[in-house]
Amino acid sequence: MALLFFASLLWSLSFALIGANDIDPNLLTAARLGLAFIAFAPLTFSRRAVRKPGKLRAAQLVAIGALQYGLMYFLVHKAYGFLEGHEVALLTITTPLYVVFFEGYVTRHPPARVWGAAALAVAAAFVLRREFLGDDLGGASYWKGVGLVQGANLAWAAGLVLYRKLESPSTATPGRFGWMFLGGFLFAAPIAIGTVSASDLQLTAREVGVITYLGLIPSGLAFFLWNRGATQVGVGSLAVMNNLKVPLAVTVALAPPFSEPAEPWPLATSFALLAAALILGTRGSGQRSPD
Repeated sequence: MALLFFASLLWSLSFALIGANDIDPNLLTAARLGLAFIAFAPLTFSRRAVRKPGKLRAAQLVAIGALQYGLMYFLVHKAYGFLEGHEVALLTITTPLYVVFFEGYVTRHPPARVWGAAALAVAAAFVLRREFLGDDLGGASYWKGVGLVQGANLAWAAGLVLYRKLESPSTATPGRFGWMFLGGFLFAAPIAIGTVSASDLQLTAREVGVITYLGLIPSGLAFFLWNRGATQVGVGSLAVMNNLKVPLAVTVALAPPFSEPAEPWPLATSFALLAAALILGTRGSGQRSPD
């Protein structure tokens, strides 16, 4: 659980950073995953790598990485063309339901309380959605953004559940995880090559710093910590923790230098509902159980 919490903390700054910078989304996707792969490559291809996967398992990890990271990033970065950073964060609220759905599809149907915990986690994020987005559902461009984020949520949840099925706490090592980043990069690189123009590559020092940070920390370190943590908990805990990043991201948006104006009570309510969801989702479950 600690790994999931720490990964969520690392992600909390990402939404505001991406929204505050005008970087081509396809370039950002490829650069983030490329940097993450470079960081893990020495461990992945070292002769002393721990628990090296066979060719089939490596190919499976590459495919999951293309889905969970490549496709997810492609869609979510496109959404920033239609939505603000905090809107993207708040629209990820459906992810817990997708995680429970896919878990039921690939293993067995989770008990009703796990669905209840996931629904409570969605409610925890929804109270923030109303506070920060209001009741205005927006126009056509807004709904394009919504569709892109929901597609990203589905890709993330499906890849996460497949990774849980494939790997275990003993095999979820940094060396093996490099194959995931390779898959994501192989998905993103051809798209970037075909769409990014010369002007898009004229980055400021600030933008280079943002890309480097996003590639090495929220992508590289946090993705590894999250997926490793996902192999150690039940699906109820995992589903709920997927929404912890939402109030954390809003907390960052309220703090300097972003300082979005908002009332504190919806944020406090969100954290309280998440705590209740986590209690419900973990009740009676053990390590690596279906809850």
